[in-house]
Amino acid sequence: MTTEVTLVVVIGILIIGAVATIANRIGVAAPLLLVVLGAGISLIPGVPEIEVPPEVFLTIILPPLLYTAALKVPAVDFRRNLRVIGYLAVLLVAVSALAVALVLQALWPVIGFAAALALGAVVAPPDAVAATALGKRLGLPPRVVTILEGEGLINDATALVLLSTAVAAIVRVGDSDIAAGPLLGDFAIAVVVALVVGAVVGYATVRIRQFANDRAIDTAISLATPFLAFLAAESLHGSGIVAVVITGLVIGNRSQVRIRATRRAQESATWATFSVIVENGVFLTMGMQLLVIMDAVDAGERHLVNVVLVGLLLCAVLLAVRCISMPPLMWWLRSAAGHRRREHARLGRKLEQAEGDSKRTAKLRRLHAMRGHDIEALDDQRLGWRDMLTIGWAGMRGVVTVAAVQTLPADVPMRAELVLVAFVVAIVTLLVQGGTLAWLVRALRLTHDGAERHRLELDELLGETIEAGIDAMERSAEQQGIDRALVEAAGERMRSRRAWAAHVAEVDPDDAATDVAQIARLRHLAVEAERLWLDHVRRSGRFDSKTVGTVQRIVDREEIGLQADEDEH
Repeated sequence: MTTEVTLVVVIGILIIGAVATIANRIGVAAPLLLVVLGAGISLIPGVPEIEVPPEVFLTIILPPLLYTAALKVPAVDFRRNLRVIGYLAVLLVAVSALAVALVLQALWPVIGFAAALALGAVVAPPDAVAATALGKRLGLPPRVVTILEGEGLINDATALVLLSTAVAAIVRVGDSDIAAGPLLGDFAIAVVVALVVGAVVGYATVRIRQFANDRAIDTAISLATPFLAFLAAESLHGSGIVAVVITGLVIGNRSQVRIRATRRAQESATWATFSVIVENGVFLTMGMQLLVIMDAVDAGERHLVNVVLVGLLLCAVLLAVRCISMPPLMWWLRSAAGHRRREHARLGRKLEQAEGDSKRTAKLRRLHAMRGHDIEALDDQRLGWRDMLTIGWAGMRGVVTVAAVQTLPADVPMRAELVLVAFVVAIVTLLVQGGTLAWLVRALRLTHDGAERHRLELDELLGETIEAGIDAMERSAEQQGIDRALVEAAGERMRSRRAWAAHVAEVDPDDAATDVAQIARLRHLAVEAERLWLDHVRRSGRFDSKTVGTVQRIVDREEIGLQADEDEH
């Protein structure tokens, strides 16, 4: 049995790699190909029936997927677009789930409102991975991409909290009915507990990994982190999924200054590999289960065609709710922009009245500058009707919908029908909305060419960051009595980034008194100062997150190069 499972896993990974490669070349979404291929594989005689326990999806697959996505979200962009993300990822998901529940209960009263709401929570959150990947290739405005990324992260957490609360209500009352009071209470408690647990686990993990000297240990800690956050929150009756998201946000935005670049690069590669295999594996598994579920539905009271039609109806309901929600969102954002400017002006007057260089004055000055940068960035990337139309259309359902629906309890009425409806919603939205999104973006001419501005910002920030490192070197050299010429040599190296491997090869790498060893120490000091400066700039929001991220990668490569030189010698 163990050998068979191992063989299935290995073959599945090979299939996923091959299909993903082919899909990229022919321009077709890999999930769709994997569903079709999985259905075909299930027809082969002797192929075992795939049945994944619901707890595997909930505790092993979903937490690391959401954790990986959270690691990539810049905190400044997330904060600036919190209104939009909160509207789409919390309010819209709740409204969509309620709309689906009402329609579904009207069509199939036997399932009860709790089960209908559970399916609504399953199909409510769009999976923005495909949309953001396509958007980056097509040159969508950065703010639209940020909103889709943030929504895709938070809406999954919202939906899964709703799902777990609805499932708990089904188990508690037994008749698939539900009351609003207990639902809202459970929801609030789960979120609050998860926020606290996620923050604690995130900050604690960063501090622990900061002092981990072994790469293997650091990787092991990284792999355990999402599961630790999930289990800790669940044990305290909180939402493990929300805790995982918060943990990922904290680690993703604090690791740049606390964790070495080599470790972060290794972590990124590890989780990227995991995500590709698991996300595509879910769709392959879905394809292999599809015919079995269709047979179960066809054998029941509801005809297969009727169930598929219900799935298509819910696709229309979800799209209608999402598109209708866009005009109120635009009006709210414009109203909020005016309020933000008035608050900034009020804060400016308050700052003018402040006296001296007290801590309070310094705090007001930082807050005033940060809000000013926010206003400038949001004005520069103001959302228009074309942006809203694109955001509205980018509502494809994906891996979370496919995985979450399989966590429904086995005794839920019409479970096979509910699972098939969720599969239909995922396939149709990926095929229709995902397949036409590129055409829509081109038709709206919604491309953003910020190459020149990005180049200017990059040049300015890179210069500032390098000078911050050189200033730190000069101060340290003066304190330690290091030759001024060596400081100038190290600074020139930082400014030019030119190779000097020939000189390194001529000296004894074990001699700490050589100029190479001293320059290496200075460069390490400079890299540390650059990381601290970038963290300061990142928090202030003075530069675009894309610019900060580019300079961060440059500094990371410098640190990785230094570490590689030391490992080689």
